[in-house]
Amino acid sequence: MKRTKIVATLGPSSSTPDVIAAMAEAGMNVARINVSHGTVAQHEALASRVREVARTLGQPLGLMLDTRGPEVRVGKLAQPMQLKTGDEVLLGRRGIPVNYEGLAEDVPVGAQVLLADGRISLRVMGKESGTLRLRVERGGVLESGKRVSVPGVRLALPPLSPADKESLKMAQELSFEFVALSFVQGPEDIVRARRELGPGPWLIAKVETAEAVKNMAKIVAAADGAMVARGDLGVEVDLYRVPLVQRKLVDLCNAHAKPVVVATQMLESMVNSPVPTRAEVADVAAAVWDGADGVMLSEETAVGRYPVEAVQAMAAACRAAECGEVEIRVPGLAPELVGQVPAAIAQAACHIAEEIRAAAIVCATFSGWTARLLSSFRPGIPIVATTPVDETARRLTLVWGVIPLKVERQNTPDALAAAAVAAAKDEGLISPGDRVVFTAGLPFWQAGTTNLVRVIEA
Repeated sequence: MKRTKIVATLGPSSSTPDVIAAMAEAGMNVARINVSHGTVAQHEALASRVREVARTLGQPLGLMLDTRGPEVRVGKLAQPMQLKTGDEVLLGRRGIPVNYEGLAEDVPVGAQVLLADGRISLRVMGKESGTLRLRVERGGVLESGKRVSVPGVRLALPPLSPADKESLKMAQELSFEFVALSFVQGPEDIVRARRELGPGPWLIAKVETAEAVKNMAKIVAAADGAMVARGDLGVEVDLYRVPLVQRKLVDLCNAHAKPVVVATQMLESMVNSPVPTRAEVADVAAAVWDGADGVMLSEETAVGRYPVEAVQAMAAACRAAECGEVEIRVPGLAPELVGQVPAAIAQAACHIAEEIRAAAIVCATFSGWTARLLSSFRPGIPIVATTPVDETARRLTLVWGVIPLKVERQNTPDALAAAAVAAAKDEGLISPGDRVVFTAGLPFWQAGTTNLVRVIEA
């Protein structure tokens, strides 16, 4: 069984029900829709197809909406521009157009400006009339729509554009399980997005700016989970620090029992190749061993030639890394969780399961908190999370090692335990006679009350 979850991006290569179903059967747990591409109608149609595929397969699939975020991009160019090293160019009102008029006010003289994912580097020599005058330090071909990045400079962009507000509205209306918030700068961005979004979807903070790296601990505390978005992060901070940021973010999220996803270029060669490179397989394994809840496919499944094969390869790489020969890092819970009853019960359940060689840990959960706590200890056996709440089952598709199952609501602790174990048995996850560690909270219709652990013979 694969325990690390796979987030796969939908796009032109993976927009039909047959391909989405094949990806789900290959190991996709969460379908990501990047609203930076396509139309609202296309996004709504994709979301509807994911729901239909989940119903047909009889398994929960999570839906993740990825926002555009507050970013600066090059405007419309008549044709691609060749920027040569040593040239001087103008950027802004009287030069290369950008979609943010305040750029010249925000960026100081001497700052570095990166274009086209960092392939082109410029230095600000002066500014006037809403225009930056720059010298090209590393040239290249510039095309319309390429991102403009200013490492170390916080731009006065609104954290939520009108387009992002519309996206959040769609996520709420279509009951997305997750919203990945792009270009987060600090915890206040999470608070604003939650106010706009309302209750429901988990907010996944994308750490991809230098400011976000500085504020990681506060961002993780405010968000429901996080993603290390290594593409833009590698432009915003020193490229060679990205693995360090990745590990720190994974540790932070694990310590707070919040899901964390490692993203970008994981199997990039599979955009055009039916098999991954050895280095890509090693990269996936490193993310698994770091303790990531999920790993993400972007272009590989959105526009690549082999979307199903990419999911199959990712799943195979995860299973190989999870074989037990290398231990997955477990940093331990954050101080504010240590000593709390739910965390103590979850840790005890994992220890008991190991001691008695249980076949599974079965938990009954209303909000998903019990399952997340169990997952944070990365036990060596499956975590079967039973819940009467459809939304909770779908949210747990992003939590490491958790198999979510929908069960009917029960009225007594004995009935709750019996229904949970029966559901796991019906799915073939445990067999008659197996020992099972069961955990739940009483009263079990209240969230966050984990306080019960039992050993049951299935």
